Amino acid sequence: MEIIYEEKVTKNDNVKKLVKEFLDEIRTLEKKHEMPMVIFQDGVNGAFYIKCSISAEIVTSLCDLNAKLDIKNPESFRANRELLLKNRTYLKMEEDAANGREFNDIIVEYTKEYDEDMPLKVWGGQHRINAIRQAGTDKNHYHGFRIYFNLSPKQRTEVALVSNTNINVSNDTFDRMVEETTFGDRLRHWCQLANLLNEKEDFPDVGTRSEKITVKRARSFIVNYNLGKERVEELKDNNLDQNVYEPYLSETGVSVDPKYSEIMNKENILKDTGLIEAGKRFAALHNAQYRAVVDPSNSIENRKSFRTKAFIESVLCGWSYVAGLLQSHPERLANHYRIPKTNNKIPDPLNAKEMSEFKHDSDKPTYRGLGTRSSSKDRQRIAQLFLAKSREENVYLDKNFMNKAVSQVMGILYSSQGYA
Repeated sequence: MEIIYEEKVTKNDNVKKLVKEFLDEIRTLEKKHEMPMVIFQDGVNGAFYIKCSISAEIVTSLCDLNAKLDIKNPESFRANRELLLKNRTYLKMEEDAANGREFNDIIVEYTKEYDEDMPLKVWGGQHRINAIRQAGTDKNHYHGFRIYFNLSPKQRTEVALVSNTNINVSNDTFDRMVEETTFGDRLRHWCQLANLLNEKEDFPDVGTRSEKITVKRARSFIVNYNLGKERVEELKDNNLDQNVYEPYLSETGVSVDPKYSEIMNKENILKDTGLIEAGKRFAALHNAQYRAVVDPSNSIENRKSFRTKAFIESVLCGWSYVAGLLQSHPERLANHYRIPKTNNKIPDPLNAKEMSEFKHDSDKPTYRGLGTRSSSKDRQRIAQLFLAKSREENVYLDKNFMNKAVSQVMGILYSSQGYA
């Protein structure tokens, strides 16, 4: 069977060898009819690939849905999102496959560097592959594939990202892929050390459906801890409570947040004992909040937004910023790390229901409550709430305490604008 290069392709003997190996081992429609096989090259990232048709029988036995970004790292987790088997679009896809529909532009990488028995690692089209499998080989149609060869880690990530831009893939999935490719498994290991993820647990595909920490939130925690440490160095001790602080929310998507990237390129988060301790204390706060809300003996509605109140972005950012800010103030840091007190009226440490209903006198009627949004305004207020809490050993986060903290923020802001 003839193998040729498309005219704009840079010739590569190793790629051509791999293409020949692929064609020797896997039956394609093109091979059956002795059609020439053309090697193409991506104009952006230089990746080599071919286009071919493969039968459902081959698809069922040789396609691997657990593709890895780092094929040399045994701890690299599957890079693709979880299959959405109850999604209406998927169910229609499964029905179509059972009725003999042929699918096209399924994106895979041919490699035997892991799981040799399944050399076609799927990067785009997991749901279509699963639908083909469910249909069985009775509907043994040919399906269209793009097969990549000899991918570098960077090319592999880009292929994975580009392959998924035409379907409903969350930013959390993109974050996870880009994180592992750029920084390896450091962030995941840090979260495991800090008890924010279980051992051998990965970040979720879709944060809104999960009750675990996401890549974005873990990045935000680390950035804010460092920003707080840097900010306190600029202040005199007696000015600690006389400022409005600006916790930062990390950017998300197909690129790495610049503030986070700067930290990861110069710091070793796995060796920062203060940061790990902060993570553990925050995990303890989350766990205490979660347990309190799910406890049927407590008079609080078991809502996800109440259970995971600590993971609300304004709460997480404000808490971690203050943890960094207080590193040089051990007594106040100990107070910050204490779980807020509870009683019959406030059964959960973060008092999620009252916090969600809180409005300051300066707020518009449409304000949705403290610690419910990720806006800068809410991050400022939450930082002041936790900073005020650090002044006392035992604190209830009740409405009066919230009002004092927010009034402090508003007073400083008014003074800075020249109001008496």
